[in-house]
Amino acid sequence: MAWHLSSLSEAEPSVGLVAQTYVGQVLLTQVVCLSLVLVSIWQARAVKLGLCGMVLAMLCTALAGHVTAAAEGWRQIVVSLTHVLLAQLWLAGVWGLWWQSRRSDEAVESWRQSLARFSKLALPGMLLLLLSGLGLAYWTVGSWPALLATAYGQQLLIKSGLVVGVLVCAWQLRQWLVRPSDTGNLGRAWLSSESSVALAVLLMASVMAATVPAAHDTIAWPFAFRWAPVLAWRQDPIGTGQSLAWAAGWCVLGGVCWAIWRRGHRQRARGALVAGIVGGLVVALPATSISAYPTTYMHSSARLDAASVSAGEQLYGQHCLACHGVHGHGDGPVAALNRLKPANLTEPHVSWHTHGDMFWWLSHGKGPMPGFADVLSIDERWHLINWLIAMSLGYEARTLTSTPSPFNPWLPSIDFRFQMDNNQFMSLSEWRGLHAVHLVIVNHESQLQRVRDLLQDMKGFPAQLVIVSRPAWLKDLVKGPCEAILVSDPQGEIAQAWANYRRSFAAPDLLNEETQVPRMEFLIDRYGFVRARWRSDESPSALSVSELKAVYDSLSVEGEIKSAAIHQHD
Repeated sequence: MAWHLSSLSEAEPSVGLVAQTYVGQVLLTQVVCLSLVLVSIWQARAVKLGLCGMVLAMLCTALAGHVTAAAEGWRQIVVSLTHVLLAQLWLAGVWGLWWQSRRSDEAVESWRQSLARFSKLALPGMLLLLLSGLGLAYWTVGSWPALLATAYGQQLLIKSGLVVGVLVCAWQLRQWLVRPSDTGNLGRAWLSSESSVALAVLLMASVMAATVPAAHDTIAWPFAFRWAPVLAWRQDPIGTGQSLAWAAGWCVLGGVCWAIWRRGHRQRARGALVAGIVGGLVVALPATSISAYPTTYMHSSARLDAASVSAGEQLYGQHCLACHGVHGHGDGPVAALNRLKPANLTEPHVSWHTHGDMFWWLSHGKGPMPGFADVLSIDERWHLINWLIAMSLGYEARTLTSTPSPFNPWLPSIDFRFQMDNNQFMSLSEWRGLHAVHLVIVNHESQLQRVRDLLQDMKGFPAQLVIVSRPAWLKDLVKGPCEAILVSDPQGEIAQAWANYRRSFAAPDLLNEETQVPRMEFLIDRYGFVRARWRSDESPSALSVSELKAVYDSLSVEGEIKSAAIHQHD
């Protein structure tokens, strides 16, 4: 947007707009605080007022920072404020002591006493500063790949290195304090170093404040590998096991040599121990790493929802069916004709890879498979990946039962969008973090009686009841006392997407013989994981309202759960 001098005449609307926004309100508060500082400068006696204004102005900076802007609760705000306040106190103390140290040598003792008092308070303050900094890094970075492969993460690493330098200087100052015979020159040198590094930390923090946080930035992975020992073991258990055995042998050999030589030849013993550890790492790290690509940690531009899965299924039929087969088993007609061995897309290995890995293979090809970067758009490639993920997870969903497992939920719910009674649109994912959802998908008119029973009896139920069915059947349903959501599915898109999660050990359906179950019910916890499933053709086909309430109450005590599968589609 171009700016013109005539905009100056529109100051009143601009000020009003600033006052109506959160960041604008913080900015106005900072202006007031800085005004207090100016008043204190003008009135030399109002020093305390000026100091309070400076502290409040800095705290306003914390309130407008990345963490607070994206905060989901009061903890992030408190930690951000604590971090900034402690940093102010530390910087003020260090620079104040540095200014005091510039006096003549006759005031060394007075300065040493001030430094000793500050050191006692600075130690716990620095520990809290480091802990709060770790908390902020957790919220703004989010993962090790983001720390290594984003501008914000790299700046944080530089800042961390500078903080280590500050700690070294502080430790040297504490050593100087316990040696009264040392002159003040050494103490001044270390304090000057700490002050300089502290200034560098402040400058780096300012740069980071203007950088997109790593958790919200696109990760372009710079290495051709990534450390993933579990996946390396799954892909090649024999080779990985042998390499780990050799690595352990190196470490044991180094430990034995150290035990033999540690009394008579200490340097040789230490060298042998270091050589053994380094040799073990040299052998172990490649064996526990797998291939990686620039897009390995890329987030999908398409959510894992019914529309995306449906679009991906159509694209699969156009571009992938000939090789991978109708059911994804790698037995397509072209593959059989050319004696190719395409991957079996129904096996668990599909979920072992990141979505970014699959995006790279789909774009640039893998083995005999050509790349589709010139054929499919970016969104179409992500739709196809969503379909592959839903299909692979669907085969793994055979492990779901009518009793939710309390450990390691892993199956993400497939989102869908629907229209409410007030003509507003909503998505299933909007309940994440709020409360659980009981999803009922009706594919046959004979199952409507179960829905009527739920609508009649589920008043005050601890989960949101969502019914998905054909429009003609929904017209005959009366909500009654239950605040249910009736979702019309005229094209069967939602039912077809959730049909991927229909399989069980009793009905494995490996060749898609039965794509629709008359009725399915899913328990979705408040973090978006599918925890249990009931099929109308299996026992138990459903639970009573009291039994369902007991199940949902048992899940309500669980802590927060996060999933990469969900995060990559948010």
